[in-house]
Amino acid sequence: MTTPFPLLHLPRLALIPVFEYMELIEVIAFSLLSKKARNLSKIFRKLSAISMNLLVENDHLYIKVDLRGGKSVPLYFYTESAPQLVNVMSQERRFTHENSGLSASQWVERILDVTSCGSICYLELKGSPQLDVCDTFGKLKNIRKLYIFNECSDNFAKKALEIILPVTREITLFKMPFETREELKTFLKSNLNYLNVQTSTFQKFKFTLDDLLNTNLLKLRLREVKLSATDISQCLTNWFHSKRNSQLEHLTLCTWEGINETCLPEVLKAVPFPRDQERTFFYSKQLDTSSVSFCGGYDIERADGKKSTILFETFYGGTFIDFYVWP
Repeated sequence: MTTPFPLLHLPRLALIPVFEYMELIEVIAFSLLSKKARNLSKIFRKLSAISMNLLVENDHLYIKVDLRGGKSVPLYFYTESAPQLVNVMSQERRFTHENSGLSASQWVERILDVTSCGSICYLELKGSPQLDVCDTFGKLKNIRKLYIFNECSDNFAKKALEIILPVTREITLFKMPFETREELKTFLKSNLNYLNVQTSTFQKFKFTLDDLLNTNLLKLRLREVKLSATDISQCLTNWFHSKRNSQLEHLTLCTWEGINETCLPEVLKAVPFPRDQERTFFYSKQLDTSSVSFCGGYDIERADGKKSTILFETFYGGTFIDFYVWP
């Protein structure tokens, strides 16, 4: 019979070399044992995370911690028993409520604490697990980017959005979880900086471009929208005559229609910009990028002095349309 080693009863001076020889995964695993173990880990082996990514699947949570020095630690929390693996190191990285004594929410909170990580770089929702993940989301103070994939149920996606919206500013949707036009309108009125919609179902609510131009978003990217040259022309005409200063700074559309500068109505008095001259557009806030450079395009100026630029770029029969509103 093996006698347990009373590690927690060692004098503090004796604990210093113990923690120095621990692997990173061992320090994190030790910190999960109790509050005292967590405190000792933070005192004798201070970990400093550069970034942390959190992935939610149907049966587990996955955290990847990137630490200074170029080292990364992958960790898993399973809803039931973790899969049996031959590799001992891989087994050590798998946790459940049974072997850690922690709920999913407590597990995430403990790892954030012991690695001194104040935010999540990427939160990816790829499933709808039977976990207290919504409680977990409530513990997160800052999420740089949120991704919602097709595997999520609509209910789980909407609940997650409700909790996460106040602490994130960039969202990518691979599915549209909203059931009504009103739900979508409320979502678009949130204080997001950047929304990237990677699904062609956005038009199921018969939203117009005018609706989109009047959101609270700074940047909006839509994939495979069903728009005609007439739709673009009408939207630009409405923007030209509008006296409302929308917050939208950059709208990107991808349509399979062959749309070009011939859709620009004469009332806009659009002025072509030389294709051999590059200029840079700077966003008012840090988004996925702080600025973007481009050549060419057509400049439009409203009566109130507000200026915009629209660009058309064809690809395999479709068109990318970028609409910038200058500060």
